[in-house]
Amino acid sequence: MTATALIISTSNPPRGALEKKILKTNVFANTIHCSSGEEAIAELGKQKIDMIFWAFGTIDAPTDWLTTLRIKPAWADLPILIFTKEGEHKQRLRGLELGACDSVTFVTPTAELTARIRGHLMRTEQITQLRNRRAELAKMALSDPLTGLGNRTSFDLRLGQEISRSQRTGTPFSLMLVDLDHFKWFNDCYGHQAGDTILKAVSGALTKTARNADIVCRYGGEEFAIILPGATATSANNFAQRLHQQLALLSTELWHNEAALTASIGLTCFDGTRKIGSYELIGEADSALYRAKNNGRNRTESCLSITPKLPLRFDNDFPVTTALHA
Repeated sequence: MTATALIISTSNPPRGALEKKILKTNVFANTIHCSSGEEAIAELGKQKIDMIFWAFGTIDAPTDWLTTLRIKPAWADLPILIFTKEGEHKQRLRGLELGACDSVTFVTPTAELTARIRGHLMRTEQITQLRNRRAELAKMALSDPLTGLGNRTSFDLRLGQEISRSQRTGTPFSLMLVDLDHFKWFNDCYGHQAGDTILKAVSGALTKTARNADIVCRYGGEEFAIILPGATATSANNFAQRLHQQLALLSTELWHNEAALTASIGLTCFDGTRKIGSYELIGEADSALYRAKNNGRNRTESCLSITPKLPLRFDNDFPVTTALHA
């Protein structure tokens, strides 16, 4: 094994004896020595430690470092095994109360010590695997499998959080619903695989246009939702215009000037002063989106202002990208 053991001991003779006993198990390839828990925390920040061995001498030994150890997720499950002298039952019980996973003495047989260590390391590995799997499942539950963006559940959660934050701090934010124009036509003409290609490409364009703080989700079908923290109506409208430009470029990349990929966008802004919930706010953006559709598509409408329409023409129901530059 290439495991690393960290030994905490305040005096050199016990430290040497402890290291010799630990290495005799043939479980650890490396050992690191510390004289206090604070030094141990510093070492944990430098390298990966697989197990801590603590020569627990007195009941009143400093234990503040254990709090730091347990509140950090990366170290929370790190096994701690305490060594006490034979017959020191109070120290043993105190160590277990403080969170040690096990307690042995300096005369514990090597075979027994080896079995205990391997068992604790195995359990730690299993816990780590379970945590990672749970994190993966949580991510899957909040992600759209096609685009990798947040899904509707993720959007609902983040929108509620953003409304609460805005009401608490007074910081504005904007909500944008983006619906691809004539997406059914693309599916019918080029097939559903081409439709999936468009959705993934548009997701990339949205992510490219967004800031790190922005929340981009697939709302459903060919519709996307974007939460812009701190964005006023003006800055959100500027974002929408950049998005229209990105889609125009995407049309050229995907269809070589044969077909236009455009979107209708509905926009609303919230400053925390209104008593409104997610449902009503989505309704405002949705109403603006329908106005954009009814007023000719390929444009942005908002609850506060109407932006100029980007002209779009169709030749025999076939969208043409040159209209984007007319």
